[in-house]
Amino acid sequence: MKAAAPQPVSGRRWLFRLVALVGIPVLTLALLEGALRLGGYGYSTRLLEKEQINGHNYLLNNEKFSLRFFPPELSRWPSPIMFEPVKPAGTYRVFIFGESAAQGDPEPSFGAGRYLEALLRERYPNLKIEVINVAITAINSHVILPIARECAQYQGDLWIIYMGNNEMIGPFGAATVFGAKAPAWPLVRLSLALQETRIGQLLAAFIRRLKGKSSSPAVWGGLQMFLGNQLAPDDPRKEVVYKNFQRNLKDILRAGRECGAGIILNTVAVNLKDCPPFASVSSGALSAETEFQAGTASLQSNDVAAAAAHFEKARDLDALPFRADSRINDIIRATARQMARPNLVLCDAAARLPGPGKIAGQETFYEHVHFNFDGNYRLARLWAEQAETFLPRSSTGWASQGICERRLGLTDWNRSDVLGAVRQRFQRPPLNNQVNNNERLAALNAWLDRLIKGRTSEAAAQARALYAQAIARAPQDYLLHENFGEFLELTGDARPAAEEWKQARTLMPRNPFACLAEGQLRERLGEMAQARDCLQDAIRLHPRYAEAWLELGKLAATENKLDEAMSDYRQSAALQPNDPQTYVYMGKALSLFKRSDESLQSFRHALELDDGNWEAHYALGGELGMHGQIAEARSEFERVVQLEPEYAMGHLNLGVALLKLNDVAGARQQFSEALRLDPGNRAARSYLATISK
Repeated sequence: MKAAAPQPVSGRRWLFRLVALVGIPVLTLALLEGALRLGGYGYSTRLLEKEQINGHNYLLNNEKFSLRFFPPELSRWPSPIMFEPVKPAGTYRVFIFGESAAQGDPEPSFGAGRYLEALLRERYPNLKIEVINVAITAINSHVILPIARECAQYQGDLWIIYMGNNEMIGPFGAATVFGAKAPAWPLVRLSLALQETRIGQLLAAFIRRLKGKSSSPAVWGGLQMFLGNQLAPDDPRKEVVYKNFQRNLKDILRAGRECGAGIILNTVAVNLKDCPPFASVSSGALSAETEFQAGTASLQSNDVAAAAAHFEKARDLDALPFRADSRINDIIRATARQMARPNLVLCDAAARLPGPGKIAGQETFYEHVHFNFDGNYRLARLWAEQAETFLPRSSTGWASQGICERRLGLTDWNRSDVLGAVRQRFQRPPLNNQVNNNERLAALNAWLDRLIKGRTSEAAAQARALYAQAIARAPQDYLLHENFGEFLELTGDARPAAEEWKQARTLMPRNPFACLAEGQLRERLGEMAQARDCLQDAIRLHPRYAEAWLELGKLAATENKLDEAMSDYRQSAALQPNDPQTYVYMGKALSLFKRSDESLQSFRHALELDDGNWEAHYALGGELGMHGQIAEARSEFERVVQLEPEYAMGHLNLGVALLKLNDVAGARQQFSEALRLDPGNRAARSYLATISK
């Protein structure tokens, strides 16, 4: 008997199988995604979040935006952003895209974008100029592309693109410390697309946990993080980076073109003649260091063309590629030609910024890529002149640098504060290892000394008037209030300074830095409840804000809440374990707990991190002295007066230690110095009277 022939599977049954194979997993994933979102897991991957303030809709910065691109402990946050999603009538809206140089680092309130804002407002007084800077430190084109696509929704009239310094070291770069090195762009985009989902974020967190301690730094450490990631000139991963950059750049330009914005695409200017290579790896020909020396020699012989060629080669061979190289700028120029349209103009900043027959150096930059005040103004002038392509003609001339700086509230107090921050950079790797670092530091210190000497009472009165005028012209400019608050604090007016920072917070609600600054001032004024509110607001906005946790701990310690203080200090130390100040204050709290061994350990750990921290030496000396270790205490106080010779209490305590060691002459000298520095120091006067009997 023949077997029955198999019956054909009906179309309905095949459909059921297809649904089972595809539909059920998709439904399961959808349910899991929904459950994760309902449970509050994960974060928004958008740069901008909508919020209603005083009945009006605004877009504000999302502090968690960069978690898709960086490990949580290294994530970068954007500068405060706030604008209306629907552009108001009569407004000319400018978006600036880029990295730290475009952001205006080290002080964005005096960056090129701010000078541009002043230039356009002076030349076009009938337009409401709105400059929205969406640049972020340490990012590159992989991060800028989604930012650009998001901003394309918000009626930008003009896009300014200034990027390229971080292609090798930023996320997915060939020398990055943030994760995978130089994957091809399709893999990058697939990874980023997955992390737009909560499931993808959960998976990424799981993978990080599986890896455990990775090669990535535990905390943010600036350029120093990259010292072990040197690239040979012929490293094949560099070619992948160049291809990725070209693809991202084209897609950014398409996003701007499709939304109808005028686009200013920039080549990237860098410090060539005053920035030696950070690292030199021989490539079989000349090394980066040799090329730089040849450039210096050619410049001394007035052969500018040869010098420029050598300096550019030195930059291109640099094994720590912190500067946009020739290939990056060639790609930018070639892409501008390929995608030429009436709404796209090329601003060749690399060629134009130094000026004809000149090579860019310290007249423009603080260090390798970040512009000084003059450099930011000149870059802004280039942008403004190119912006005329898209703006109505005006018979008004461009405002001078001095006028712009008055509009921005830039005074010698602010200048010296910025230079102080730059000086700290020169004192740390890799800048402090460059061959001309001593000369650059000397020039910076001389500049800083001139500024400080000019900060007279008469100059302070003039600066106060300048701020009053600037704020009267632009009362809604939160950065003006911040800068005025900083000035008032530096001139000793703590209460009005706190009010200015409070006003800055009101005008820019997602501003953890302003919360911290006001909190510190409220604490100094004895307004503890208000100080606590400010500091907690800073942490609410940015939970990983180590400085805010430290200040909260200091506040708890002043209120004798020592357990709470230690908890806050530990939180700060976990977020920023390389900060010696946290361990100094932790040691002080442990001392109050009578836990002397732990206190000494904490102070010594602070000094392991930074032997130049005079506060740690002072605290350690005090703790040693309390436990009878007088010789050891004397050594610590000697280090204090060496590091901070103007600190009267350092001399006083050194004098006490010397007196206990029977060095009366040495003690007398230290008490006299303490009294000279602080004529009202009763302890120094009393000790002098005692040993003079």
